[in-house]
Amino acid sequence: MISLQRYGPWALITGPTQGIGREFAEELASAGFQLVLASRSAERLAELAADLESRYGLAHRVLVVDLTDPAAPQRLDEGTADLDIGLLVSNAGSGRPGALLDRNLADLLATTRVNALAPLELAHRFGRRLVGRGQGGILLVSSMGGLHGLPWMATDSAAKAFTTNIGEALRFELRDTGVDVAVLLPGGVDTPVVDRLGLSREVMPLPLVPARQAAREGLRALELRRARHIPGRLFRIAQRLTPRAVSIRANARMLAAAAARVDARERVASEAVT
Repeated sequence: MISLQRYGPWALITGPTQGIGREFAEELASAGFQLVLASRSAERLAELAADLESRYGLAHRVLVVDLTDPAAPQRLDEGTADLDIGLLVSNAGSGRPGALLDRNLADLLATTRVNALAPLELAHRFGRRLVGRGQGGILLVSSMGGLHGLPWMATDSAAKAFTTNIGEALRFELRDTGVDVAVLLPGGVDTPVVDRLGLSREVMPLPLVPARQAAREGLRALELRRARHIPGRLFRIAQRLTPRAVSIRANARMLAAAAARVDARERVASEAVT
């Protein structure tokens, strides 16, 4: 269980309403943290906050923000100015498979803001606050997809690579400040994102890692002061042993099929509306 004394009393989590983010909230609440829960869905945030409060009796604050909005990180900073934030978990992400030139440019820029620019600004703003208090932690959730270019998710992989490099560099810069920084790089994790991206669970190359396990491994990596961590032993082994070119080709086949599924799903939805 992550140290409340080292990283408490308050933790800020972006994207906490499902998947790994939800498990971060569960783990931290069970460890006694007070939580700031930030997402664009007011209804889901309210349900999550009520559930955690009923089970753990924690103090909490809900902030409804959309990280595609350039002003969102500042709103999170200002909305927590009166709280002793000791831990930032930058987990919110966005993505959609598709050929780069077929995608709407505005959508690509919005996704890049969520996956790269928002984590950068949050790390900068809250990193300064944590250094000022003399201790704390920053956990940035990136992706194994950021380890190389992903065909049919090119901007997503580039944005995740940006976040990974920011985290690795910041960890070194803050090594003598009492502030720990780590980057979590999920690969195949059993969350609703798998289905939303159109990925076929039946043809995934490795068994999916439970979301609770991924969250726990991420928090443990932060405490152990690891620069980055891939959840799931099999995924770590595969990453070490698979040649880069082979990984790119395998992901290209998988994501091309996923993009086709998402396109078909959206066409059906559009036809149903019209």
